[in-house]
Amino acid sequence: MSASKTRYITPAMFFIIIGGTAAFIIYLVTSQAPPTTIMNIPDIRISTVILMVLAASIPILFLEYYLLAVPIAFIFLFGNRILKAASYEMNIMNIGRKFSGRHMIRRTAAPALFAVAWSDIPFVRDFIETWVFIIPPEGYSFLHEASLSLMSALIFMPVALLIFMPTWVLNDSGIVTHLKEGKLDIRQCPDTQGVGRWLSGIFGGYALIAFPMTMFTTHLYNPYFAVGAWPSEIELLNSLLLIAGLPLFVMAFILPVVGFNERSQTRVRKNIAGFASKLGATIVRKERIEKAQRIVREGILTEAAGKEIVSTAKSMSTQKQNDRKVVSSRKSTPKKKDNSKKKKK
Repeated sequence: MSASKTRYITPAMFFIIIGGTAAFIIYLVTSQAPPTTIMNIPDIRISTVILMVLAASIPILFLEYYLLAVPIAFIFLFGNRILKAASYEMNIMNIGRKFSGRHMIRRTAAPALFAVAWSDIPFVRDFIETWVFIIPPEGYSFLHEASLSLMSALIFMPVALLIFMPTWVLNDSGIVTHLKEGKLDIRQCPDTQGVGRWLSGIFGGYALIAFPMTMFTTHLYNPYFAVGAWPSEIELLNSLLLIAGLPLFVMAFILPVVGFNERSQTRVRKNIAGFASKLGATIVRKERIEKAQRIVREGILTEAAGKEIVSTAKSMSTQKQNDRKVVSSRKSTPKKKDNSKKKKK
């Protein structure tokens, strides 16, 4: 883990600016609702309640990470061990510690896309429209759909974190699987992969496919194409900005959890490493990649002296010519006579 505290500056600015903008949009479209009674509190505005919930959600997400991230990581690790036991070994790799603010922001992208991809669930949107009373200001009707999708995505954000927080824990702990030595004799490429990356690749791949489909259906097809209308340039621009902005808003609210994960590295790595060692994992050094000779398109694999080498059709032809020259030179060179015996006589 990087020791520099300055790496938190960029994520903090991202959270303040982008997260503050998201909170302002929600406040703007809910502040027009009349005061009501909620939880025996009379004359309270729904906008105030939502801002209070958003403020309280940060420590709640911290508690979710503290209580559930490591236990769920244990379950993922055990399941991976069972599924890959026949062909793979599990190890703890001594990985690097550098993790900048840019990497923290990138880490929030997959769970944010996953949460936004589920924001089109009808019963959740109906619940929000029934109880939140979204009333956008005059001339800002597009904010209705923006705030509805944003609040729906924020509801699914804790669910997405339950899936992705354990993968962060496993990645940071350096838990990897690699093919057993006997499997390398088969025509199969060496395969070393982090357990956390394997899982995040599965769920992140789903989010990457589901996100554009959900956004197109919710913000372009249903409101325009399904009813035989074509969006104007302003409407199309608003829809595209909304599609691009929604993941950024959700990413901002995930960033505090990523920062909390960074501050919990010592405890988390110790627990994960202890459980992995019980499953048979041992510590290995970080892989080192060394460059070999240049490989061209027509290269083929051969074996020589127990090592794999790369030869090309051209190099093989050249090698054959050189071998022929060596053989012919040996034949043409006369053998030196041994006159030592004659001299003795």
